[in-house]
Formats: sequence, C-alpha cells, structure tokens
Amino acid sequence: MTATGPTLADTLSWAARYHPSKPALVCWQDGQRKVWSYAALQAAANRHANLLLSLGIGRGDVVAAFLYNTPAFVFTLLAAAKVGAVFNPINYRLAAQELEFILDDGKARILFYEREGSETVEKVRAGARIAVEHWLYADEDEPPRGSRSLPALAAYQPATATVIDVHEDDPAILMYTSGTTGRPKGVLHTHRSKITHNYLMMQIMGLSPGDVGLAVAPLNHTAELHTSFLPRLHVGATQILLRRFDAAEALRLIEAERVTHFFAAPTMINMLLHHEDLARRDLSSLRLVEYGGASMAPHLIREWDRKVGAKLVQVYGTTEMGPCMSWLGPDEQLSHAGSAGKPALNHDLVVARLTADDSPTDPGQPAEPGEVGEILVRGPCMMGGYLNRPEANALALAHGWYHTGDLGVLDEDGYLWIRDRIDHMINSGGENVYPREVEDALIVHPDVLEVAVAGEPDPLWGQIVAAHIVPRTGSDLTAEKLEAFLLEGDRLAPYKRPRRYHFVTELPKTTSGKIQKHLLSAEAAPAVLAENVPR
Repeated sequence: MTATGPTLADTLSWAARYHPSKPALVCWQDGQRKVWSYAALQAAANRHANLLLSLGIGRGDVVAAFLYNTPAFVFTLLAAAKVGAVFNPINYRLAAQELEFILDDGKARILFYEREGSETVEKVRAGARIAVEHWLYADEDEPPRGSRSLPALAAYQPATATVIDVHEDDPAILMYTSGTTGRPKGVLHTHRSKITHNYLMMQIMGLSPGDVGLAVAPLNHTAELHTSFLPRLHVGATQILLRRFDAAEALRLIEAERVTHFFAAPTMINMLLHHEDLARRDLSSLRLVEYGGASMAPHLIREWDRKVGAKLVQVYGTTEMGPCMSWLGPDEQLSHAGSAGKPALNHDLVVARLTADDSPTDPGQPAEPGEVGEILVRGPCMMGGYLNRPEANALALAHGWYHTGDLGVLDEDGYLWIRDRIDHMINSGGENVYPREVEDALIVHPDVLEVAVAGEPDPLWGQIVAAHIVPRTGSDLTAEKLEAFLLEGDRLAPYKRPRRYHFVTELPKTTSGKIQKHLLSAEAAPAVLAENVPR
C-alpha cells in the first residue's frame, strides 16, 4: 500500500496475500473452463503492467479497452492501476465514429481490442485522425496488420511487480456516460473515490470472500464494474465472467458455479424470469441480486420471489457519483416499490426546488416533502469532473453538489422517488407530464412486457404523450385495450394518458439495459392514435 492510502492495485495485492490459491477469475470459452487463482491473477496483472511500462505507458496515460467481459479486460484494468495509468473501458457495441470520438476526446495512447470488435477498430484506424500509438489485439490468432499480439507480448514480461509511486488522488478510471441523451462525456474518478465506493458497496451487499459473483452486465458499464466487480475483488471473492448477457448461459453458470451474487438491469431480470430454462436450473446458491437503472414493478418483484427467492437490492446512481447514491434494501422491495430508497453511506442527498431560469438549482432551497425538484447529491465518491468540459463541470458541480438532472421527491420518511429526467419531461398544453408516471401505470397491464414514454411534437399541444410498447409474446394488445385499462382503473388524468401508441418488438437500449429515449422516435413503428383521449 502506498503511504498516501490504498489504490485499486492494492486491493488485488491484499486478496493475493490472504487468498493466493483461491479461484479469483473463472472464464468459460468454447466449452472450456479456465481458472486463475488470486496468485495467478496477480502474476498476470504484473505481466501486463510491465508490458505497459515497456511501451512507455505510465502515470496519467489513458489506457483504452474495447473488450467484452474477458480475462484481457481484467488484466488490463489491473495493469493500468499498477502503473498509475487511467483505465478507459469503452462500450463494445459502439460504432466506429462513436469509438473514434471517445479515443480522440480521451487522448488514449493505447487501445486493447479483440476479434469481435476488429472491424470497427479498423474503420477507426483507417481515418488516421486519433493519437493512439499502440494497438494490441487480445485474441490468440494472428493480429490484424498494424496491431500486435497482446498474449505474445505479455507472455515474455516478468510476473514480478515493478514498484510505481501511485497516489490515491491520482485519476484511476475514465468512464464515458452511456449516451442515453446524446454525446457521451468522460467522467474521471480517482483511486480514493473507487476504494471508498468499494467499502460502500461491501456494506450494502454484505460481501465476503465466500461470495461467487457473476458478471452478467458489461464490465464497461459503471454499475457492473463499480458496484459489483471491484467490490468483490476487494474482499477476495470469486468472479465468473459471462462474455455478454445471454439468459440461458447466465442460468447455466449460476447453477454450475454456485453463484451467490450478481448485478442486472430489470430488463435482464425479466428475461431470466421468463426463460424456458429457469424451471430446470438449480438457483438455490443465490443469496442476493442487485439491480439498477430503473425500479422494478411490484408484480415482477413478486414473480422473482416466487420463482427464485434470492433477496433483491436496488441501487440508484450515475456514472458521475461512482455510481451508487441511494439504495433500497431487501425488506423494502414491496413496501416501497418504485422508491430509490435512502442515501448511501456518507452521502448527502437533497431534492431542490427548480429554478425559473436555466441557472443551477440551489441546495439551500429544498423542496417540501412530496414536491418535485432536482435531485442533488454530494459525497466522497463524487467524480473529479468531466474531461475537457469546464462549462459542463460548472453546471454539474455547482454549489459543491452533483446536479443529477433527475426529477424526484422525498417523502415524509426520507425515501426518494424518481419522477424522471428533467430533459424527458413532457409539456403538453402547458401541463407537465412525467413519463415515469405514465410508464408505471402501463407496465402493470398483463400483456405489456416493456414500455417507454416520450413526448412527440404536436402543432396544437406543443407535445403529446407517446407510449412505446413491447407486448408479451402471443398477446393481441391494442391501443384501445390499453386506453380502456387506464380508464377503468382511473389510473391517470386525461392529459397524462398517451395519445399515440407505438407497438414495437424491442426498445433501443444501452448495453447496461437503459432505454435510450432520444432514439425512440427514430426507432418507432407506425403509430396507433388514441384520439378518444379527452384533455
């Protein structure tokens, strides 16, 4: 450990010291099970760290990874931490122009990639616009022209550590926002903020060395990497890598590896619950499943409890906050369904009144209980700022608080309820409509599998409420049936009810399962109008 405080590299050293022979990393590939003990993981991380140093990559340099959930991802992450470099995990589903933007914006000096992403990488290389100096290919076959083989280069490096002076306040992770509203921004986190976040999640999840975690969601996303993988590494748990989410394979691995814990978006949980393999798999090893990105409807919680039984914990957060800002415990899932819980350890959270102009909301002007306002948070896991975005930093970190851009309310008991994004709010005929409220009313219909609500331009009302619906397989759902459902239960005021329905086979999502609402109109199927809705 450095004299200033622990770093991410120290967490691996601790685990390797106390659990050297314990399985640290398990990866299934082409039907073969590969295992690295903590001692072997430490050695692999040292080899990759020495490789970085041999290429002139060191403290402060950006190390980019365009990788799936693979051992190479883990080795690269830990190697960057050891040499004081800044690890930049990039969403493997991005197109060439999107990848190029991130590499250019972050000024990455080296990129690790694999066969499955090579076509995208080659398009970026052909543009010759970015400053990447080293292209390292992570698969065992011959690398593309102009790239070098990562396995071959790492194999010749010493497995002993080279001592590098890394400070706890050095940047450790550069993670770009998921792009649910447009162009991503690079978020910087230090070793200190990541270590603190590890402690926070270890407390929330009750993690121990006996846990076996499954990486279901992409490691390039803040929820999987920071709320699950890094805390489990910190305590010396075993990590199972699922290359990409596949419900059948996830269920198989839970049974085969006796998995105790994983993180998933509600959409992933929904897919697990309704997969044909669920009934024949033994999931009794599961003790806790963490979810985030959205709340879960009560009927889904009840179905999970009936079919699986493992405890559920919801976390609410953003990339900028590390991500966890609040959480809802296992015993509150039904009694406070829809709530994001209470603030996380050592974090302050306030719902502030919205300003009339575009100035940042003031934490000194808290909203009354039940009054909608912007959610502001501060705590030790807050980002150092956006990379190369001084104006965005001035707005996002005004008054020393992180301004989430989320609308919410606090109730009398201090529970947080998310209403929506400020930029998702629909103004229809002068009335504010929060899409989340409409989605919550529609999702309980038995034939609705998924729903997303957005505003669409209208010459008379300015905007109208449009619902994008994924029906359950075999249903004959129609706009008329949904409108009758809303009417019979008096579930929504007339001005909140959708005037347009889009029935689609899927909703546009990020790899972490978040719905990309800015793509809804472009992706929509032909609309079905609900002209009978009164104002």
